[in-house]
Amino acid sequence: MPVITGGDVGAYSLAREFHEAYGVISAVVPTSLNRNLKHSAILEAFPAGPMTEEQPVIDALVRVAGQLRGEPRRPLLLLASYDHLVRFAVRHRETLEAAGYTVPYPGEDALDAAALKENFYALCEQYGVPYPKTATYDAGSHTPEAARRFAAGLGLTYPVILKAGDGGAWADIRFEGRRKVHIIEGANTGTGAGTDADTGTGGAAEVEALLGKASAAGYRGALIVQEMVPGPDSQLGIATFFRDRTGSTRLVSYGEVIVEDHAPGLEGNARAVLASAHPVIADQGTTLMDALDWHGFAMFDTKIDPRTGVAQFLEMNPRLGRNHYYLTAAGANPAPYLVEEYLNVDLKTDQRLDEGWVTTTGPALITTIPLSLVDQYATDAQRQRIRQAKRAGRVVRPFSYPADRDLRRELYLRAAELKARRVFHDHPAPRD
Repeated sequence: MPVITGGDVGAYSLAREFHEAYGVISAVVPTSLNRNLKHSAILEAFPAGPMTEEQPVIDALVRVAGQLRGEPRRPLLLLASYDHLVRFAVRHRETLEAAGYTVPYPGEDALDAAALKENFYALCEQYGVPYPKTATYDAGSHTPEAARRFAAGLGLTYPVILKAGDGGAWADIRFEGRRKVHIIEGANTGTGAGTDADTGTGGAAEVEALLGKASAAGYRGALIVQEMVPGPDSQLGIATFFRDRTGSTRLVSYGEVIVEDHAPGLEGNARAVLASAHPVIADQGTTLMDALDWHGFAMFDTKIDPRTGVAQFLEMNPRLGRNHYYLTAAGANPAPYLVEEYLNVDLKTDQRLDEGWVTTTGPALITTIPLSLVDQYATDAQRQRIRQAKRAGRVVRPFSYPADRDLRRELYLRAAELKARRVFHDHPAPRD
C-alpha cells in the first residue's frame, strides 16, 4: 500500500498513478486535509499537522502504519513529496522499517551529495556538467564583516539569484521578505546590468542584507548566489530518471516547462509541462546518477541558456518531482517501477517495463491552468506539439481523474482555474 507524505499535486498524482496501475487506494499523510485531497475516492487522508520537525513526522508515520497494517500484514511503500521528508525517512529508516515501511531512497551520504546544492555543483564541476556560475556562503560562520566581504567580492554578473543550499532547513526559518528564491537585479538602475563591484545601495548591499537576515533567522547551511540564466519559463526543463539497485538506468524522461507561478510564495511551481526529449540532458543526468550510485527516482531542474543553447543544471531532487505526472501522461507510470524494484513483486498491470532504457518523448501535456493560459506562454514550437498532444488525447489535468469524479471536486477545479486567471493577470510570468 502506498503511503504518500504531502498534500500537493505531486502527492495526488502518486495516488492517481497507483490507482491507475493497480486499482489500490493510497494513504496520504498531509499537514491538513486540503482541497486537493477532499472528496477523493482513490485515497484515504491521515492529516499529521505541521511536518517541519523530524520526530513528530516519524511518530505520525508510525501511527499511520499501525492503523493500516492488518492480517495478513501488507507492505507499506513510503513516498515523500518534499526533500526534507525524504531526509527524515532516511535518517529514521530502521524505525520506519520496523513499523512495516519500505523506504525507497538511498543513504544519507548519497542524499547529502545530491540534495545539498553546494555538493551538487561540485559534482557537476567534477564531471563537466554545465551549471550557472556560483558563489557559496557559509551561513554557519556568519559575521557582518564576512558577509560584507563575500558580497563585495562575488565575481558574478548581475542579475543573480540567492537560494539556500539546504531547502529543508530554509523552509524552517522565517524573516520579512523571505522567498524560496531571491532575485537580485544588481545596480541602482535595476536593469540587471550591474557587476560585483556594486556597493552601498547596489546589488552587493542587497546580497549582504539577505545573508544577514537568513543568519539572524537561524539558517546555518550554505547560501548559494548564482548568475541568473536569462530567458522565459519555457526554457526550463524537468529531467526524471529511475536507476535500479543493479546500477541500470531504467527510465529517462524530459519535460519542458511552459510556465511557472510567479505570485509571491508560489515562485518556481510549474503549472504546465510538455513531455519532450533532450538527449544531451539524458546523457549528463545519467552520468550524475552513476557517479552518485543513486538508486530510485531523482529529478533534475534545468534551464537552457538562450545565449548558448546549452542546458544548465540547477539542482537535483532526490525523489519524484511535484509535476512528475508528465511521465504517466507520456506513457511511463512510475508506480510499477517502484513496486517491482522495492517490493520485489510483479503485480498485474497493463504497463510492462521493458528491459533496458525507456525514454518518454511525448507529445503529452499536463496542466493545472486553463489551456488558453498555456498557449499564451508557450513558444511556437511548443504550441505545435501541444496541438499534437490534443489530437492524441494526451492533454491531462492531474486532478481531473475520470475514476475519481465528484461534483464537489469538479466545482473546486473550475474555481481553481478561474483563480489561476486572476493570479496570472496580477503576477504575469516574464516572456523574455
